[in-house]
Amino acid sequence: MDKVIDIPNTVAFDRYYHCLLTGCGLLAAIMFAGMAVLVCSDIVLRNLTDISLAWTTEASEYLLMSATMLAAPWLLYCGDHIRIDISLRMMPPRWRMFFERGSDLLGSIICAVLTWYSVMVTLDSAEQGGLIFKVLVFPEWWLNLPMIFGFTLLTLEFMRRLLKQPDVEPEDQ
Repeated sequence: MDKVIDIPNTVAFDRYYHCLLTGCGLLAAIMFAGMAVLVCSDIVLRNLTDISLAWTTEASEYLLMSATMLAAPWLLYCGDHIRIDISLRMMPPRWRMFFERGSDLLGSIICAVLTWYSVMVTLDSAEQGGLIFKVLVFPEWWLNLPMIFGFTLLTLEFMRRLLKQPDVEPEDQ
């Protein structure tokens, strides 16, 4: 195919991917902020009135897990995830690239396995019809959806990083 025809598709895909992960980061930030407002509101209401929002703790738990699974792929995409790279900085460029690619491969394999396992657990839970019975009552399999989404995006991001051409060619050392 002609390169001129291929470039817009690639650029469009990159643009959509960027928007998807940026949206995940933005939604996670909104969820974390909402959780903080929710908890503070409950504390103020309990201390100043007789009103208590019984569902606040439970909703905060679900928001925390969901926001974390949304934020993780975005952080990996931005390169802001936690990493200890002191030993990588001391390595020659060739070895550094080798270990970076190895960690991307390992991360993609682990996240793919976790995605598969999350899908299997979700299907099993939906088949059994289990419910969460706390203050809020809903199907148990709903709790696994953020994990499926997050681990799928993490797998894609690790694969993208693995297949991405290095910015600088390593020196032969």
